[in-house]
Amino acid sequence: MGAEPPALSPCPIRFHRLVRDLAGSMPNAVFYDILGKDSAGYAQGEERIDGVGPRLIVVCFICLGQGRDGKMGKETTRNSNFEFLRIVAMLAITLCHFVARKYILSGDIPIRWISVMLVDFWGLGDCLFFGITSWYLCMSNPTGKKAFRRVWQLEKQLWFYAIGIFAVLAILQFGFGLYPFFASKGALAKAGLSSVAPVISELWWYPTAYVLFVLLHPFINACLRACGERIHRGLALSAFAIWGVIPFFPLNMKLSVFLFLYQYVMLSYVRWYHDDLLRSRRLKTMLLAVGLGVGICFDSVMAVAGAIGKLGRNYTYMSQPWSFPSLFVALGLLMWAYQREESHSKAINIMASATLAPYVITKYTPLTLAVKHWIDELTAGMNAGFGLMLNVVLILVMFMLCIAIDLVRQALFRVTVDRKPGAWFAVVWDCMENRAKPAISEKWARIVQG
Repeated sequence: MGAEPPALSPCPIRFHRLVRDLAGSMPNAVFYDILGKDSAGYAQGEERIDGVGPRLIVVCFICLGQGRDGKMGKETTRNSNFEFLRIVAMLAITLCHFVARKYILSGDIPIRWISVMLVDFWGLGDCLFFGITSWYLCMSNPTGKKAFRRVWQLEKQLWFYAIGIFAVLAILQFGFGLYPFFASKGALAKAGLSSVAPVISELWWYPTAYVLFVLLHPFINACLRACGERIHRGLALSAFAIWGVIPFFPLNMKLSVFLFLYQYVMLSYVRWYHDDLLRSRRLKTMLLAVGLGVGICFDSVMAVAGAIGKLGRNYTYMSQPWSFPSLFVALGLLMWAYQREESHSKAINIMASATLAPYVITKYTPLTLAVKHWIDELTAGMNAGFGLMLNVVLILVMFMLCIAIDLVRQALFRVTVDRKPGAWFAVVWDCMENRAKPAISEKWARIVQG
């Protein structure tokens, strides 16, 4: 359950008078706009609220019900059930990136099978990580301003890491000669330009796809709502039939904003129209059993066959985030978090708030190649079993180190760029709304008029 709301201090007499005067003198249009109603468009039989007394109660509720986030009611606290899944998802993604290729393609059947199982869940990780975001986004009321605010919050983090990592690697290479992170001056220049514009340059695929999705989200929601339940259902089922069932043939599906659109269409349909299914424990168990059963069994067979045939590639089902094993397991885990009693763990929530860092730090390409090289050197000459164990331990240490780095980044932001949360964005948005937009509209009107 959520935390109890903070105790309210007694209101001064002047505040009472202000609220009473406001409630009594407020025009109908303004009053009903506060309630999110149209004073002229009430449904038949729905009662209107007139008179100072009832209005006084409503206005007091509005004034006293504001949380720190500006929403009605209690202060918003993240549900740790979902935040725990966020940590699990990013850990699965990080494992996939750094389990050494020599183990994944080993001719030793047990080693190859274990390695494939370790990296097999990156598709599930992608599904689950974005699925948690979609879970909340599809129940929100998206606007252009909210979309740009989300992009601004993410962009600050991306700049911090992109420029920061580039600077550190350049100093380590050219100042201390530690490791050739940049193979040439051209590679150095390319990395520098990409770091200045990480989203546009697609320095990381996930943030770029997320930014594009967030900017399109208000329009996507409006279109899906306008379609209605029947057409939305048909779209979700068609998309699943095309991309979710057939393995190894992506049919133009790839790690891009298209993947997010695909997942969002299906998840939003269930969230909007079938809450009863999301609360079904039997369905949750079935999704988890079918997804894990098919994915693990299929990929185990392929791993054993690859070891016997000494294939240079693994053909796996679970590693495709658009395939039904990953989708089923991700939805089953979301249902697990939804059905459990809401919990609030400060440790889990703090750790989950930093889960983007392991991805953006370790997937900065020059650093990624260096880390893989160091892991190969540390495990060289070791017994395959011990080498694989050390490989996994190093990944876990690296994951926790990245979390710690992001907690430091959060503390630094709180005393610098986030000292007044949203202040910079408010200034830019106000300039766009009150200056740029009217000027553009005026020039456009002149062009249209000839």
